[in-house]
Amino acid sequence: MSATKKVLQKAVPAKLPAKRSGTWVRGAVGVATGVVLLSATAALAGASIVQDLDGAAEQFPVPTAAVPAGEYSAVCPEPLRLLEGTVEGGDPEFSPVSETARNRVSAMTLSDLGGTVPGSAVAPLGGGDPLAVIAEQVPEAEQENPQVSNADGLTNRVAGVASGQAVESASVLRAQALGEQRATAGAGFTYTATDGDLAGLAVAACQVPSNDFWLVGAVTTVGATAVLNLHNPSESPATVDLELYGSEGVIDAPGGRGILIAPNESESIVVAGLAANQENLAVRVQSNGGRVSGFIQQSVLRGLTPGGVGLIQASASSASSQVVPGIQIQASDVTDPIVSQDGYAGAAPSLQVAVPGGTDAVLDVRVFGPNGEVELPDGGVVTAAAGSVTAIPLDSLPEGNYTAVLSSDVLISASARVSRGAEPEEPLDLAQVPSAVRLGSQHVSVLPTGADADFVFTAPTGRAEVRLTPVTAEGALGEELVFDVAGGTTVTVPAADLGKGTVAALIGVSGDPAYGAQIATLDGDTPGISVAPIPAGSAGQQSVAVNIGF
Repeated sequence: MSATKKVLQKAVPAKLPAKRSGTWVRGAVGVATGVVLLSATAALAGASIVQDLDGAAEQFPVPTAAVPAGEYSAVCPEPLRLLEGTVEGGDPEFSPVSETARNRVSAMTLSDLGGTVPGSAVAPLGGGDPLAVIAEQVPEAEQENPQVSNADGLTNRVAGVASGQAVESASVLRAQALGEQRATAGAGFTYTATDGDLAGLAVAACQVPSNDFWLVGAVTTVGATAVLNLHNPSESPATVDLELYGSEGVIDAPGGRGILIAPNESESIVVAGLAANQENLAVRVQSNGGRVSGFIQQSVLRGLTPGGVGLIQASASSASSQVVPGIQIQASDVTDPIVSQDGYAGAAPSLQVAVPGGTDAVLDVRVFGPNGEVELPDGGVVTAAAGSVTAIPLDSLPEGNYTAVLSSDVLISASARVSRGAEPEEPLDLAQVPSAVRLGSQHVSVLPTGADADFVFTAPTGRAEVRLTPVTAEGALGEELVFDVAGGTTVTVPAADLGKGTVAALIGVSGDPAYGAQIATLDGDTPGISVAPIPAGSAGQQSVAVNIGF
């Protein structure tokens, strides 16, 4: 198969600090492993073997335990609707949004080398008949022996696809594991509307559930509405605690503790009921029991003029460095007259940085465009207060697509806010851009329905090679597009370059660390912009670290 290759100009690479290690996983496997290791430790102690504490990590590496591959599941947001009022307990009531609103989900599951697609379907989260069956379940007797070739002895990889499925509630993509390998799968949600108070575009990558994630960049000032939608797709109940950080510090919200979500159920919370009048708000979601997913539906109405709609998605895990790709800046001659209007200051592009600890963060912010690094005011050095969210303006950037790289001396979470408009006193749209995970192999990015899309990639510290394989609605894999990303640059690849009929892309990266996002826009008189992260590779973790403690 031939491949297209494009080498881009090289810019001076940036240097990021090493990421801190994550927490260890506790579980029943850890208890069993701990017994074995404690017995071994006792035997060593009895033999009078003394280890230096500084060298303990080298002498006794952190043990790991293999875990079986499980079902892949990803939760897609529920339809965007206009908030009409609240009922007892803070749950919102919704009303129909417009005559043109469309809520759609597309999904893809990759086959094994023999062309067998794992059993997979998109179904309502609360149960009921599947909305779209991608592939029937593979019999249990065949699951442990995936095919490595087809009947002719040839490698034949295809995909199962569900494209543009209308949804009326939160939905979930589930795909079975084959041969102890988690399915390579993914799904995306698209909302479009050209009329009503929620006119605009919102796209999201359907989220693999987690016990701990950040949603950064919500707004609860007058005219802004933020609704946190939590979903539990597991078979275990989940108890959720929320931590909220505003511009002035930590927000005490007793109503955000002990939120019980039954299996396959959802919970909607009006964020202003927990933290009102916040221009920049970060929410940390932690759950005990079942893993959950969560999105914040964000909308703005300035008088009678729609100010945008979006979905705030989970940022990368808090770390001492964050990378935010997919920051699209409009030309200043378009944005300046819009932002200068009374009440429109929040529409200017900016970064939001949450500092959850008790120590102020000294940030080094660098921004990379297609031609390399672009200088920020004051050299990009910013002090962010502990326990709060700090906004960093980006309105000095010229038109184009950018990536922000933030380095800190403490843990941080981050996202960016952008908007898209045409004229003053006319509607505009907004988007929140989450920080991204490092790209590897077998990432699935589903294209939006009814919108244009561009892929944006960056390699902050060196050169990377990116491979994009298009997937059609019929499940055929097209010709791979291969290109280099020079260090310290941001590269934009229109989805149209993948060929007509492409509905999804398989993404693989090699070389130095690289990051990416998908920018969606609307054509026509209604401004529309939204940015979806490229989800982590769905091959999944095959082992877990075991924490041994007393």
